[in-house]
Amino acid sequence: MVLQHYCVVGIDLAGKPENPTGICMLTESGAKTRVVFKDEEILAIIKRVNPKVVAIDAPLWLPPDNVPWRICEILLMQRGFRPLSLVLPSMRILALRARGLAKRIKEQCNAEIIEVFANATEKILGLKKERGRSKDEYDALLCALTAKYYLEGKYEDLGGIIVPKL
Repeated sequence: MVLQHYCVVGIDLAGKPENPTGICMLTESGAKTRVVFKDEEILAIIKRVNPKVVAIDAPLWLPPDNVPWRICEILLMQRGFRPLSLVLPSMRILALRARGLAKRIKEQCNAEIIEVFANATEKILGLKKERGRSKDEYDALLCALTAKYYLEGKYEDLGGIIVPKL
């Protein structure tokens, strides 16, 4: 299926608002990336571009305390990917921010939200970061590409994490 007139957003979310978050707006005309910091900036962009799908590279939910891996991370590891455990304090902080942001997007915007894993997208699609490009913006582009594959029905759901399927 070839998409016409679509818009998706990819977010490489930082755990804390003082750290850079990459965001990518992808349409049939191309991709625009930038770095933002606060949730309000992210929400303003999403409201302005009105995407069909928002793909976030961050855990959107936490397992019960002291459970190191969700099924989706176990499935990623079985395929050779290396997600970080949610028992790490930095990952818990990221997951809490992602959960709060996803809730606000659902309340304020008309977009579907999916959890993605940018490193898996990069390997599946055979891509490599260009020199000079921000890692945050590059990962946001990978998230947006995953959202596009999702819209096209070319994806696999690994227990809650969406990855492209060629």
